[in-house]
Amino acid sequence: MFFALMVTLTPTLGLGWLFYTQTKKLLLGKAAFELHSIIDQAHRETALWLKESVYSLKVFSNSYVLSENLERVINTKQSGNSLSAEISPAPLKTITEYLALVQSQFHEYQRLLVLDSKGAVKVQYPESKADFSLPVDWKEQLVKNKMIIGETNSSDLSIEATFLLAVPVLSNGQSFLGILAAEMTINELNSVIKSITISRSAHISLQRKNGSLLSSSRQAQKSDTTPASATLDPERMNNRSNELSIYKNANGSKVVGLSSPLPLLPWNIAMEKDYQQAFREVLELKNITLAILAILLSVVAVAAFLLSHSILSPLKQLINGAPRVADGDLDVQLEVRRHDEIGFTMSIFNDMVIRLRKNHEKLEKLSAVDALTGLFNRKRLMEMFALHIKRYARHQTPFSVLMVDLDHFKEINDRYGHLAGDAVLVSIGELLREMLRSIDTAGRYGGEEFLIILDDIREQEALHTAERIRMAVENNEVIADGKTIRVSISIGVATISNIFDMEKGRLINRADKALYEAKRNGRNCVVLSRSMGTDQLQT
Repeated sequence: MFFALMVTLTPTLGLGWLFYTQTKKLLLGKAAFELHSIIDQAHRETALWLKESVYSLKVFSNSYVLSENLERVINTKQSGNSLSAEISPAPLKTITEYLALVQSQFHEYQRLLVLDSKGAVKVQYPESKADFSLPVDWKEQLVKNKMIIGETNSSDLSIEATFLLAVPVLSNGQSFLGILAAEMTINELNSVIKSITISRSAHISLQRKNGSLLSSSRQAQKSDTTPASATLDPERMNNRSNELSIYKNANGSKVVGLSSPLPLLPWNIAMEKDYQQAFREVLELKNITLAILAILLSVVAVAAFLLSHSILSPLKQLINGAPRVADGDLDVQLEVRRHDEIGFTMSIFNDMVIRLRKNHEKLEKLSAVDALTGLFNRKRLMEMFALHIKRYARHQTPFSVLMVDLDHFKEINDRYGHLAGDAVLVSIGELLREMLRSIDTAGRYGGEEFLIILDDIREQEALHTAERIRMAVENNEVIADGKTIRVSISIGVATISNIFDMEKGRLINRADKALYEAKRNGRNCVVLSRSMGTDQLQT
């Protein structure tokens, strides 16, 4: 069977795998071409944006207001006059007013600064205590590109990204006086990036060199919640610049991606396309291949199942039945169709389950809970009473016993029927569960009698608790067969007070005598058995 399976599947899998790899290679090339095209467009658009931004800044740097006043400041300093600090405020104020005017018209400038030829800040608007420094290679940039570009807050990923754009300030004689620098947000660059036309399954993003995300077209889609500070894998995206990669992006989605540095700017432009969309055809082919393989395996599995069913089915019944019995399901009954050793084993198993079920039924009858009221039965009550006696012997922890009896219960049964009497008993059980504490114990002592053990309670507290129970029963209505039944109870109360009460049945006997005293006093009342067991008090 195994040989036949291999002969059937090997050619199919081999051809399918070959076609799959070739198709994936073609689609990978197609995706690379698409992403490269979009990145080339992004390079062109950002280059045009940068050219316009530099041109605007050069226009402001060529203003005679700036160049003449900066030249005055420099000449004043070079004159060596000790009063230069008092002479320079006039031109510095003029420069500040000029920067304020420019900044009010061009809001993309967060801060404008004028620096001298050595890079020292002379004037800035608006005033800020934030540190400012030019890039390390600013002189080389100025000589090579006639401008300076650098990121100003690259170390803090929580702050909106800004960058520095600076141009030289020249005198009328074209001598180098200083630098006009602008701290700018990347909002306009983001608009340029997001304006590039891409497919719905593709995303274009702007990244720092360390791989952290500055902006992405994904942020504009409502279905996407990628934060602007999400970090991509810089090692994968930077070290493999201009190479197509397959990886999981910041959202955890599998994508094909391409990264490329932006000319003159301190950032990378990255393109991502959803892997499922890029390789839709090859994934469909893979699914078809897997479906064919699944069908072939299913056919072989069905044949194997039919062949082994007659042998394994009885064993499977035993294997499945044993855990169910272990979990307490005693209704398991195996269907015996065989007359061999396995059939004999199944018959023994069924006989074992029947015996367990009978023993379980016997245990239920001897269980601790009264079947009608849901309270403890007498056996369990006596066990709990013995535990309280032992604890009193060790720690002198007091407790009280209430003996409760329904008044005229026989008349209720005779008048309304035994079902109504049962309903009354059930109602009493529910009231006791509601009114007693979790540490107290209540149970059906016999017939219409209930025994209550109040833990850590003395005479007066026990008397008050008994009275509350009596009043609750008196005010309770039992509906049975459409008829409203009101009942009352009599209660005898006894509290353990000395070692004599530890004798077998003595404390319960005291409560029982108090109960009969309550009956003699007209019922529907509470009688307390005093400590010495001789005096009784009715309340």
